[in-house]
Amino acid sequence: MVVALIVLVAVAVVLQYRSMMNALKGIGYSNRCSKLIVEPDESFEMITTISNTSRRFVPFLKIDEVLPRETVVLDGHARTKIDEKDNVRHISSAYLMPRSQLERRLPISLPRRGRYLFRGADITGGDFLGWNDDRRHFFVLNEVVVYPKAAPVDDLSSVLGGFLGDVSVRRFIMEDPVLAVGAREYTGREPLKQISWNHSARTTRLMVKQFDYTIEPVVSVMLDVSISAREETKEPLIERCFSLARSVCQLLENKGIAYDFITNATTGNALSSWVYMGEGLGKWHFFSILEGLGRATYDCIEPFRTTIEKMKRQQAGNRSTLVILPERDNEKHELVRHFQNFSGGAVTCIYGEDIDDIYSRA
Repeated sequence: MVVALIVLVAVAVVLQYRSMMNALKGIGYSNRCSKLIVEPDESFEMITTISNTSRRFVPFLKIDEVLPRETVVLDGHARTKIDEKDNVRHISSAYLMPRSQLERRLPISLPRRGRYLFRGADITGGDFLGWNDDRRHFFVLNEVVVYPKAAPVDDLSSVLGGFLGDVSVRRFIMEDPVLAVGAREYTGREPLKQISWNHSARTTRLMVKQFDYTIEPVVSVMLDVSISAREETKEPLIERCFSLARSVCQLLENKGIAYDFITNATTGNALSSWVYMGEGLGKWHFFSILEGLGRATYDCIEPFRTTIEKMKRQQAGNRSTLVILPERDNEKHELVRHFQNFSGGAVTCIYGEDIDDIYSRA
């Protein structure tokens, strides 16, 4: 009896020593998100994988995962808390058989536009007798980008109705210099380069080339985030501008009107090419702009005057332009007026201050 007790104690001591030395040996952790780009409040899953590559049974692990602030956990049975940095922490436990792995899916959503980072977890493993534990941080960096909400349709329709009508009319006013369909008599108003010398020789009168009216409409979208408002009103106004930019581009897509995009907004990472997106149409062009709007910060890389000058260098003549501004500003209006005289096309301004707070609506 005594011998058996001694053997039992010796085995417990050995197991306790080994478990203290190897509490988290062979334990691995990773996570990923089921979607990388989502709409505000759209449900997606954080997929967690915990592995045990050792030959031993792991009876207990505590997993403390760090989620971005504002994360909404949609599983009512999940255990969560808010830490001192306002991050959401999801706490769970698990056991693992030798050489096994466990996958878990946590449904979550993010309510606001932005770039969110998932940074891994703290995992705690105990010893054989439960007297001590070992804690280790498993660093993981995953990213989810949330698009801006769409602006209210009613706020755009009254402003853009006349603008888009003008764009459509200009398609039949501007001649396409590539598609010549004949010749007509010179009136004195046409440039000399349009004179058709072959037709003039045959008719003994000056004749000019006649072109077809098939130019496809193209629009430039300019987003400005430079602002003089107080700090407490700056972010809401710029959020409304991001919302307007999304809705404007979506409207142009739906109407089949090609567009380019320029902005002075910065992004949260190295997406530097986003500040100017060349003329295009289609889902990849639109999604590239949407992703940039999701990543954008409230800082600007240059004043509005500089952005206007860049647009002059990028834009072809007689092109219509939509300028999105946070608020009315006399100095910016004067710059827009000069730009319109330079471009010769229609220019319309829309303002973030004119739409409702997109995050206060039910």
